[in-house]
Amino acid sequence: MRYVLGFALFFVSAATAAERLVDLPPLHHLVNIKPSQAVQLPERFPLNHRSEIVCETCHGIEDIEDIPFDEVDKRAPAFLREGPYAKTTAFCYRCHEEKAYRRKNIHDLLDAQGKYDEKACEYCHQKALDPNKDYTREQLKLRLPPETLCLGCHLKTPHLNALNHLQKPDQKMRRRMQAAERKLGIILPLDEQGRIMCVTCHSPHERGLIDVGKPAGKQVAGGDLQQGVVYEDHPWNSVYRADKQTRLEMLQDNATPLNLYYRRLHSEVLLRLSAKDGSLCFACHEFES
Repeated sequence: MRYVLGFALFFVSAATAAERLVDLPPLHHLVNIKPSQAVQLPERFPLNHRSEIVCETCHGIEDIEDIPFDEVDKRAPAFLREGPYAKTTAFCYRCHEEKAYRRKNIHDLLDAQGKYDEKACEYCHQKALDPNKDYTREQLKLRLPPETLCLGCHLKTPHLNALNHLQKPDQKMRRRMQAAERKLGIILPLDEQGRIMCVTCHSPHERGLIDVGKPAGKQVAGGDLQQGVVYEDHPWNSVYRADKQTRLEMLQDNATPLNLYYRRLHSEVLLRLSAKDGSLCFACHEFES
């Protein structure tokens, strides 16, 4: 017999009546339960004779329930049925509707009529503010300092060289940034210590929430906020990968292969200036021709 308590799975042998506990990952699926009506299982995902989810429903390894947990080959193609999968969530969405589990895009603030949801503002602000008014940083009433607020949802390294930018610009660069702000009518805010942060380059608000004529409202136009940043393949990829191959081999082990790809920006969103045409880079940097 098999019983599930929380996320721990107990096996009771009828022959010995011995009980042993197997610790499973926190996100392990419950077993011995019937799928709800909201779940649509593929035909090849079997249930038991009581129409309940069991180990074999998700796993294709034969007699997996009799294999000690630490000895299960989790890299086997059949570990997850009809695998392998690039992401575990891709397997979950074989049965569950992806849209129902999609995390809310808190930057998507405007509805079809151009109205904004005040509750959405309160993810970052203690209370909703009037986008038509101007505020000092203190009046923004952010829930966390702006340099750490983004890390509640995003990685500290969401893109190449992100971590390298989180430092204090020297005086020459700071003067260049200030000149760009005046010339282009934008803001490039720094944190309280004068360091670059996520919102130095990225706008946290959907385009149009703040009037685009205002420095805080000016940002790149044309991208799809739901789709996000889109890249496209580029013929330079083979040269890029060959150039990085030696260093890449030094960083990886045989069990965890790493792959790098060179792709070009196709569309971009939530940027104060375009990175695609280099405008954003030139607001801070000066490159020799």
